Amino acid sequence: MQIGSFDFSIIELRFEPIDKKYKFFGSYYRGILGRYLRRRFCILKNAECSTCPLNDKCLYMLAFEKYEGVLFPPYVINRAERNRLRLVLIGSFSEFSDVYLEAFEKRLKVEESGFFNPFYNEITHQKVVINSRDIIGLLPSIASLCVDLSFLRLKKNSKMVSCDALCFEDILRAAEKRIYLVNKFYGYASYKVFMPNFNGKSRKKSCVYFKVRRYSNRKRELMEIPSINCSFNIKGNVKEIYPYLYLSSLLNIGTNASMGFGQVKLNTQSG
Repeated sequence: MQIGSFDFSIIELRFEPIDKKYKFFGSYYRGILGRYLRRRFCILKNAECSTCPLNDKCLYMLAFEKYEGVLFPPYVINRAERNRLRLVLIGSFSEFSDVYLEAFEKRLKVEESGFFNPFYNEITHQKVVINSRDIIGLLPSIASLCVDLSFLRLKKNSKMVSCDALCFEDILRAAEKRIYLVNKFYGYASYKVFMPNFNGKSRKKSCVYFKVRRYSNRKRELMEIPSINCSFNIKGNVKEIYPYLYLSSLLNIGTNASMGFGQVKLNTQSG
C-alpha cells in the first residue's frame, strides 16, 4: 500500500456539554485554540502579528495564521460536538500536541482528556505520535462497511458535487487527494500516495442537503454554508481501501476539512 509517510497525533476531550445551539462547532473550537495559542506564545504583547519580528518563529503564527506555501493549517478539527472534541495535529506539529491539549483543558469543563491511540481504541495520558504507514496495520476482518459523511462539500471540475451526482468513487478520490496533500506539505514527499481501485459494490443509502449555520468572529456575522450529509454501504475488497478511509476519518475530506467539514465516520461489520 502506498499511503504516504507523515506523523500525526490525536488529542481527545470529553467535557460538560456546551450551552450553545450550534449545528457546527468547528468555528467555536478554532477560536478557543487561536486565542490560547496567541496568549501562550506571544512575547511582544504590544506588537502587531503581521509586523512582529518574531512572527516566523511563533507557534501561533506558524500554526494559525502564517503557514506559508501550505493550503491548510497543521491541525484538523475532528468530531467537533457539543460535549466531545477530537483534534489531529499533523507533521512536526504533532510534537506540540500537549500544548494544544492544554489549550482546551483551560477553557472547557473536562471530564476526560488525553491522547487517542487508535491501535488500542483508548485515551491515554502518554503522548502518542503515529506515522501514516502504521495505519496499514489496522485491518480488521470485515465483509462490509458503512461510511457516513457529514457537513460534506466536494468539488469536481471546479463545481460543487450535488447529491444526485455524488458517488462512492468521488469519496475515494477525495480521500486520496486529502492524504496526498497532507503528505506533500507535512510529510515525506518521497513516500507516494496511491489508493487501489475499488472493485466491490457500493450503495448510496441517503444523501440530503444541509445548511450549516456558524458565527464568524472575523466577519461579525452569522453565515450559512451549504453542505451534504450522506451515507454509503460498501461490500467487496474493503480491506484494500480501509486504511485510506480510516485516515480520512481523522483528516476529514473535501473543502474546509481542517475546520471540521467533511467528517467521515466508519461502521464496520464482521464477516
